[in-house]
Amino acid sequence: MKRIFSIFIIILTLIIACKKNETSAPTVTVLAPLSTDSFYVADSIALHFSIKDKNLVYYKAIFSNNSTHAIYYKEEGNTNATDFIINKKIYFAVPSDTLILLNVLGLDKNGNTGYASVVFKLKN
Repeated sequence: MKRIFSIFIIILTLIIACKKNETSAPTVTVLAPLSTDSFYVADSIALHFSIKDKNLVYYKAIFSNNSTHAIYYKEEGNTNATDFIINKKIYFAVPSDTLILLNVLGLDKNGNTGYASVVFKLKN
């Protein structure tokens, strides 16, 4: 009887001690460019976004053609920040008037992915 009680206590302790994984995705906010923005193809583009999550481990930002999905610029990396912010200017060449899709993703250590996207125009 003592043995069954001991096993029960051990199992109960393990159940109580186990931490459940967080299931909420990182919060991604794109501050620039906005969907109402329009740039000339020779302009640099402001890239400004934030990702918030207490377990954030990875980020990725991709500028691609909204129609063909050709990638013009990609930035990615590891991070262990709770509030991760990028604010810089970038440049990439496009041949003509193009709708650009910006996707920003954040991944936390539990596999939750948060994202935000914006479509804006590059014109000649």
